[in-house]
Amino acid sequence: MALQQRRRLDFLRHIVNRILAESNAPRQLLDDIRRAVGSAEDKYKFNAFGGDVKRLADYLRSRDFDDLITIARSDRSGQGLELLRRILEEARKVYSDIPEVVDAIDARLRELEAGGKKGEDKLDTLYSILKDLEKLGAKIEKDEKGRKLLVKLPGDKLSATISYDEKMNTYRLELVVKESAEFLTPSEVHAHLKRVVETIGSG
Repeated sequence: MALQQRRRLDFLRHIVNRILAESNAPRQLLDDIRRAVGSAEDKYKFNAFGGDVKRLADYLRSRDFDDLITIARSDRSGQGLELLRRILEEARKVYSDIPEVVDAIDARLRELEAGGKKGEDKLDTLYSILKDLEKLGAKIEKDEKGRKLLVKLPGDKLSATISYDEKMNTYRLELVVKESAEFLTPSEVHAHLKRVVETIGSG
């Protein structure tokens, strides 16, 4: 097992750095990408030398990777997103035997592919990404006009409506959570509501 781990290619050193070295993109862009991934490696510990490559999936699903996409989109040379796409495609080949990493990569690739599409096409891409939630018991469907996505949990515990604003280039999420619970003391009610408020308030 230790031998297998040593033979793993490292995401930053063997994939990201190699692709960046082969690119003629602006130096600032290359430095920003390298710095962002290096910082993420320290945080998520996905390196192949003492860390766990599977944790790359956590990074790919995080807001930190959202920030990396923002860096790529902001590149005026137009090479940022292509670089990111090449990095993800190479990582998919290298880690093809790690399902959670492959799933996270595929979701991000679909997201990048949706970058230049119209609102309805972007909802189609989001629909394919959200289908992953069906593993958790959620139902994902489109409304009759195909302009909104609907997400529901059994018993109407949660319902969400998602639309895309083409003028603002943003996804709008309307979320309703229904819950019924019983408690014996005021402190239990307070503790439960506090957790809910903290969770929603920090979103």
